[in-house]
Amino acid sequence: MRMIQAAALVGAMALSACVDVDMTATIEGADQASVSGHMTVQQQMLEMIGGGASFCPEDEGGTLTIEGETARCDVMTSGTFAEVFESEPGEPSPTAEDLGDGTVRVTFPIGEMGAQGAEMRNDPQMAAMMRPMLEGHSFTIRVAGAEVVSSTGEISEDGPSASFSFDLVEILNPDVELPESFETVVRY
Repeated sequence: MRMIQAAALVGAMALSACVDVDMTATIEGADQASVSGHMTVQQQMLEMIGGGASFCPEDEGGTLTIEGETARCDVMTSGTFAEVFESEPGEPSPTAEDLGDGTVRVTFPIGEMGAQGAEMRNDPQMAAMMRPMLEGHSFTIRVAGAEVVSSTGEISEDGPSASFSFDLVEILNPDVELPESFETVVRY
């Protein structure tokens, strides 16, 4: 499992644990990307998901640091789109498509998080239990390159990146509307 898939997994886990995700996928060419950023999780959850090796594989660019009750995985990995965006069969995975004109369309599936949130919202006891665990935690994913051409996310003022971010506690808001995907066309 590559780091971007780990981020997607942690994003899904973010709805059931105290997890923060802040990752950037930088498009470097027609079939080249790098992923950098960090994921944090409570040490208790780290043990539940199989320990540091599964959360932050060293051979995939991860560096695990544990401080007190928090485990942080700093990541830096690069390769082809297939390598960087690799996923397990049946799991939602980001995609990158070279558009042939010096740009790439990158799509991150976000809708699954909304579906998980709806399950929690429909169970008032679950929502009450999860609210304090989700407060203060966020999920942020960025796409970067030489220039963002278009995005369903927020384009940075200087133009080389776009992001999708939300506070995890918002998933319990009955009015929250997460998009099915975060899509960005970026020039490399």
